[in-house]
This record gives sequence, structure tokens and C-alpha cells, in this order.
Amino acid sequence: MRHYILGGILSYFLLFESAHAAESQPQPADTYTLEAISVTATKREQALREIAGSVSTASDIDLENQGAETLQDATKMFPNVHMKSTSSGNEIVIRGMSTWDTALHSPAGLYVDGVPYPLSYMQNIYLHDMEGIEVLRGPQGTLYGRNSESGVINLVRRTPDNKLRGSLFTEFGNHNTFRLGASAAGPLLEDKVYFSGSYLRHQTDGFVRNEYKQKDQAARHKADSGRVVLRLTPTDALDVRMSLDATHSDDGIGSMRLSTGPYRSGRYKIRSDAPDEASSDLVIPAFTITHTGEHVRTTSITSYLDYKYKMLSDLDRTPLPLGVSDMSINQRNISEELRFSSVGKQRLSWVAGLFLGKTSMNTDMNRIRRRAAATTYLHTDYTETTGALFGQATYAITDAFRLTAGLRAEYTGLDGEQTYKTGAGQRRAYEKGFRYTEFLPMASASLDVTDNLTTYASWSQGYLPGGFNVFSASSKDTFYYKPEYSTNYELGLKTHWLDNKLQANVSAFYSDIRDKQVREEVPSAGIGTWKFTNSAKAHTSGVELEVRAYPLEGWELRGGVGYARSEIDEWTVSTPSGGRKNYSGNRLPWAPDLTYHLGVGYTHPSGFFAQAEYLGSGKQYFDAENTLSDPGYNTVNLQFGYRGENLTVAIWGKNVFDTHYITKKLVANGNKIVEDGNPFSFGTTVSWSF
Repeated sequence: MRHYILGGILSYFLLFESAHAAESQPQPADTYTLEAISVTATKREQALREIAGSVSTASDIDLENQGAETLQDATKMFPNVHMKSTSSGNEIVIRGMSTWDTALHSPAGLYVDGVPYPLSYMQNIYLHDMEGIEVLRGPQGTLYGRNSESGVINLVRRTPDNKLRGSLFTEFGNHNTFRLGASAAGPLLEDKVYFSGSYLRHQTDGFVRNEYKQKDQAARHKADSGRVVLRLTPTDALDVRMSLDATHSDDGIGSMRLSTGPYRSGRYKIRSDAPDEASSDLVIPAFTITHTGEHVRTTSITSYLDYKYKMLSDLDRTPLPLGVSDMSINQRNISEELRFSSVGKQRLSWVAGLFLGKTSMNTDMNRIRRRAAATTYLHTDYTETTGALFGQATYAITDAFRLTAGLRAEYTGLDGEQTYKTGAGQRRAYEKGFRYTEFLPMASASLDVTDNLTTYASWSQGYLPGGFNVFSASSKDTFYYKPEYSTNYELGLKTHWLDNKLQANVSAFYSDIRDKQVREEVPSAGIGTWKFTNSAKAHTSGVELEVRAYPLEGWELRGGVGYARSEIDEWTVSTPSGGRKNYSGNRLPWAPDLTYHLGVGYTHPSGFFAQAEYLGSGKQYFDAENTLSDPGYNTVNLQFGYRGENLTVAIWGKNVFDTHYITKKLVANGNKIVEDGNPFSFGTTVSWSF
């Protein structure tokens, strides 16, 4: 409590003092226009308008205006992009293409400075020292291959150069929330050697109280992350970057509560006897070399990833000592991408390259029950080897008409072994290996109808790799599953108006999904046993509209709406009674049908500013039966303060009307278990930069 009171007092005096210096601040131009945007997520620098696909971007200023602390915060700005973030894991959902709650990999890829973050557990990362975010919707199989079936999010962080810069910020909020961040960058040897470093600390008690333990930290969160970069430019053509990222988190994951039954509890309250805690460690060294010749740019990105995750949670969500779930994940991944691309604007622009990767993982999933015979232990070891060749080229037939085509050939080899044991003395060991090669083509055409209107059409294919069921298999038949495939068709318009003070982009899409990876219960194998199969077909279709404008001096509008209907076409499962259940026509779970966002910002010439955001999500289901759902919700965020040449002070509130919504629902032992979304939060942020 004292943190945000002191923060508010500090903000008041800083705002008061800053007003005296307002006249010395640079005045904004008489008119505002939207700058032309270049995108690098296509693995060559391209103008946003020339990309024949649905692409969204957010700059560091956009992220600051929104008060985006995590990737989940940022995704709310993008139509048809949703972050499923619960105590059991995270997942990026693009255009309604999702996986089940217990999947390790997402159909959407996440890359940070070109380095892949392969597990869904890694996807809701904290944002700090950012340059921007790029979102590519639709399959990106040609350029990215695996885990890009629905799209790709590319995070770009600042790179050190000859400019000396630094920043420091601190934030206080309710729920005993505290954030601290610092960064510095500059030359060690002008024009030759540069260095940068950044650090971020986030901690909060969270908003969930364990009434059984009489503690308010059931959903606590603590995270520390840091990054260092050494950059060398020995010649004008050569750029070498060495970086090291490290993150440690320690969380309370006791957010799920019983909403029915004798041990039910109200919003933001639980009654659990287990520790309900999780911790993770992530270390990523990366090495990037870029050589820019007269006609060809060569880029090499080498990375190593070491990830560890541990979790202990209450199986029954009651104060009774009935059982706990004890899980651990250890993953090591090494990857190399070597690519070549054309330089500058040419009639034929192209990119080609190869990718090599190897992943090794071991997991333990133990469900320890009071009734010893029902206890299960599951240990898994597997390796995955990947190799790919890819190429994509755009040819400008005229200055206004462009054709693009690309192809990727990707090989995957998996080898896994698993040991299943029970408290009753059963023990089974089995192994499985399989290999496959995928060919992922794409084609598109774009036409500049006028100077301010571009239309495009595209066709592309993507896939989600097969893998192993590391959480709840019990036999070789339930141990593995095969790849999932999709084909996407898309039409779109990109426009700008009023001397580039208004931009409006719209797209429509249809994706056909076959061999859909779905989760099915295995009643004959015992409590809590399920398997992944490829027994479903589905499709998703929809539209997205994105608008940005500078209507008047000092004013900025940004908004978007996305509609995606994801539906099961074919899927029939066996029931415990021996019958059959048909899910055809049901909606895919974890995929809201609507996402929308409207942001309004005003900055006075003196430096004072105000920002308001209206964010919303439509109805989503949490199960294949479509019996568990959230009807949708909207929230309002507000922020106002002062932004000077070096000093920024802001007072903010998120979900200011305290809208209640549900992020997860399930049924266990006949009772409903739910997880509440974030309630109203408020605080103050003070930052200084040079």
C-alpha cells in the first residue's frame, strides 16, 4: 500500500515542477503524418505496403503509450491476435488457431531478434528496451517452417550504436506491485565497438487470496531478466553481434478456484492446501553476423537455449490433502540459420537460406495422490533434429504489380522414450521414432491500384509438427502424434489517405486445417489419461480491420477489430460407456471469435498527455463439447502524465471499471474450476532517459 501512495505523491510533485519547464520543450510540428513502415520479419527489409499479407506493427512509442509490460499486453493492440495466459501456461492464438491447454508448442511462432522461442511456456515474456513488434498473420511456413502455422510474432530490441543512451524507470502499483528497469548503450570505440546492457525486475503479490492458508500471495510473481550485447563493425560491410539473455522467475500459480461444490469460493479467492508454485530459468546466448555486399546480404544467426521449468500444484483445488501435481521440463536447443538476400530496391528481390536445429528435452510429470495406487509417474526423454532449405522471391512486373513465390523443404526427425509407473506397481517402458519431410509453398500477387491503395491476394501452407505426449501418456499408442497441416487463402487492401494522416488496412481469410491435433480422453487407461490424435478436420475464417490516424495536431487514434470463426468440421470420439460422440460443428476451444481495440491519445505542446484504451474479446470455449465458455468482455485502461525531453511521469489504471471475466474453465469430479482474469489495477511510473 505504501508503495503506490508514495509513488502517487512523487508523481504529483514531479508533474508540478515539470510544468515550469514546459516552455523549453520542443514544440510539435503543425501537422502530423504517419511514417512509412519497414518490416524485417520477412527476413529482408520491405516496405509494409509492399508485403502481400496481413501485417501489424507497434513501435517502442506505441508500447509506451499503451503501457505494455508483457507480450500479452501488446497483443491486445493487434486484431485477431490473442494471448492465452493462465496459471498452466501461455500460448499465442492468431486467427482462432489454437491448441489444447496442455500442448507444449503453439501454432504461432515467437522470435526475438531472429532467435526462436519454441515452447508455449516461453511466450508471455516481459518487454524492455524494445524497438518494436511485428506480427505476420497467416501461415509463414516458407520462411519460418515449424510452429508458424497461424503466423509469427517478431520482437525487435534496440541495438547499440554510436549514440550514447540510457534509461531508468520505476513503477509502483496496488497488490504490492513494483517494477524497476534500467538500460545503457553506447560506443566503446567509435564506429567500431559498441555495448549495451539492460535489467528488469518485476514483482507483485498478485490478486488472489488463499483463504485456507490466510495468505494474499497465491498468484504472486517475481521475475528478473537481463541482457548484454557486444557489437562489432570492423568494416562498413560487416556487423557482428554477440548477446546473452537470462531470465529467472518465481511464481505462485494458485489462481484456479472451485466455483461449485462444497469447497467453492468467490472471485480471487481459493481454498487450497498445496504449495501451488512454479519457477523457471531461461538462458540464451546468440551470435549474429551480417555482411552486406553490393548485391547480396549474408546473415548468420546462431543461438543456444537452455530452459528449465518446475511446477508443484494442487490436483483437487481443495484444502484436503488428496493429491498434488509435480512437473519439470528441461530443454536445450541449438539452432543455426544462414541466409542470403538481395540488397536495396530491385525489380527482383529475394531471400534464400538454410536452417539447422537440434532439441533435447526431458520431462517428469508425477501425479501424487493420497490413494497410493492411483499415483502415476511419467518420465520422458526425446530429441528432435530439424533441417530446412528455403527461398522466396518477389518480381515487380511493373512498378505497380508484384508477384511473389516461395518454397521450403523441411526435414524433422524425432526419437523419444518414456517410462510410465503407478503406485500400484505397474511399470511400462516404450519408445518411438519417426521422420518426415514437409514441402511448404506460398504464392501471392499485389497491385498498387492508386498511389494510396494496394490490393493483394495470397495462398500459403503451414504446419504444426508432430511430437510426444509428455504429460499424460500411458502406452506407446498414446505417446506420440503426427503433424497438423493448414492451407490459407487471403485477400486484402492497404490504404492511406489525407496526406498520410490516415491508414486503413483490411483483410479476409479462410484456412482449411487437416489432421488437426486434438486431445481425447482414454477412459480405459485410468484417471487423467488422455492422448493427442490427428482425427479432426477444422477451418477458420474471418476478417480484420486496422486503422490509425492523426486527425488533429497532438491527437492520435489507433484501432482494430478482428473476427475469426474457428469450427470443427469432422471429429468423433469414443465415450466411457462405449458410445460415440460427434463434435462436428462445434467451435475450437481457446479461440475468441472477436478481438477489438480502440486507443485515443492526446499530447499537449507542453508535454502533458492522456491516453485511453478500450479493449475487448469475444466469446470463447474451453472444451470441445462447448459446454464451458466465457461470453466475452471489454476493459478500459487510462493513463495520463507528463513527457519531457528526459523525464516521463505517468499515473495509470488498467481495467478501471473492474470488469470480471474468466480465462479458464474445466470440470473435475463433477465440479467446475475457473480462473479469474485480472481485476482493476493502478499505479504510477517514473522514467528518466538520455
